[in-house]
Amino acid sequence: MKKLIAVLLLYATLAVALLACAEEQQTPVESASQENESTEPAHLDNIPEDLQYNGEDIVILNRALMGWTWDEVAVPELNSEPVNDAMFNRNIAVTDRLNVNVVSSPIDNPDENVPIDTIKRVVKSGSDEYDMVAAAVYVTTPAALDGTFYNLAQLEYLDLDQGYWMQEYNDAMSFGGAQHTATGAIALSTYRFAFVTMFNKDAFDDKKVPYPYEAIANNEWTLDYQAALAQDFYQDKNGNNKKDEGDFFGFVSCTGINTDAYWASCHLPIVQKNAEGYYEYVLDIARFSDVMDKVLYLFYDCGGTHLFPVMSLNVEQDEIREMFVRGECAMNTIRLVAVEQPDVRAMEIQYGIAPVPKYDQAQEGYGTMIHDQFTVFAVPASAAEDKLQMIGAAMEVMASESEKSVKPAYYEIALKRKYMSDPVAWDMLDLIFDEVRIDPAVTYVVPMNCPHHKMREISNSKKNSVASKCAKLGGTVDRCLAKIHKKLEKLAEE
Repeated sequence: MKKLIAVLLLYATLAVALLACAEEQQTPVESASQENESTEPAHLDNIPEDLQYNGEDIVILNRALMGWTWDEVAVPELNSEPVNDAMFNRNIAVTDRLNVNVVSSPIDNPDENVPIDTIKRVVKSGSDEYDMVAAAVYVTTPAALDGTFYNLAQLEYLDLDQGYWMQEYNDAMSFGGAQHTATGAIALSTYRFAFVTMFNKDAFDDKKVPYPYEAIANNEWTLDYQAALAQDFYQDKNGNNKKDEGDFFGFVSCTGINTDAYWASCHLPIVQKNAEGYYEYVLDIARFSDVMDKVLYLFYDCGGTHLFPVMSLNVEQDEIREMFVRGECAMNTIRLVAVEQPDVRAMEIQYGIAPVPKYDQAQEGYGTMIHDQFTVFAVPASAAEDKLQMIGAAMEVMASESEKSVKPAYYEIALKRKYMSDPVAWDMLDLIFDEVRIDPAVTYVVPMNCPHHKMREISNSKKNSVASKCAKLGGTVDRCLAKIHKKLEKLAEE
């Protein structure tokens, strides 16, 4: 709520804020760090200053899919792009501090299973070929349950309590003092894969409709509010009395991964931890049904929405982005990584960013879902025992140096100053990332039999079938959780 109040104050004085921002942008970005140089500690972590190894390699098997996670572990050279160069220099900092070499073993493959299938074979063979793996969360966590990875809590220099590790993820994934995967500033996909609302500022200006910022400031940015906007913005541009190509739509999305965003934005947890640290099925079926009423109205009944079909390799996400770039819609739901794409960066249309709308005005705050392919890091169970201390130190320094240099380069310079020109959108980003929600039903989606796909299925069916779809869901999830708990208990004992 503090962030909402800040946004309200900022929106109320927008003209002043814009002027102030313009003046601020004339100041070099480096000035803030220069002013604090004498007071800030040299490093964010607690790694001893004299900790040195022997120039050994830290080999990281990683999913380096172009356009997704291509630069999370290493980049080949400096190229004057702030994020690329920050990543390059991060790895140099790791080398300088520890006398180790970060070596990326990249897999550029759209099949997210390939890195994990590879590491499973390596571990089964007993090979210590790889020291870390960085891969999509939803395929990494099932492998963790099967004992593929080392318990990170036992690594000497790894401190997962530090702020550069995502505490929401730690809270969801730790069990009995053990944790086998971790993420945070070390993985840019934890920012890139957040679902957001993009809106066409030019369209809002032409129609003299206030930006969503005002609705957020007034606690009105809900699914109903967005549906009303979508209806109001729709134009039958080709005059054929049909919603088809060539029309201007108020809202664009798809019934696939984009619907996942509503689990978080509408505060609909499926699984949570209880006081004893065990997972429990907590889905409120009545609320789920009410949310689906609003989602289905937005998708099919408000009269202003265009939905792309689900396509292989998430190609529909490109279609949503390209339709927005062409100026054919007022709003969409999309992953934040869209703003990095060349066509968005070349747009003449001005755009803004807002959270995905919440359920209703009674709901406290918003909620951000990160697409279940965000990257997590793990250490193969077959890693050389005499390298474990070094691996832990290297992972910790990679994370802390990412927080110190890569995150600011991406979040403060690229996102806020290179990709966006709207200072209020910068505050929206802070609001979005203050509200990240991690649901174990999503991170453990495969061993839980994909419960969060129910919203996708219902959205595709075009009718509210929550009651029938979820009649046996609780029993299914409970049986899955029993198996998960059994595996987690065994892992915690090792």
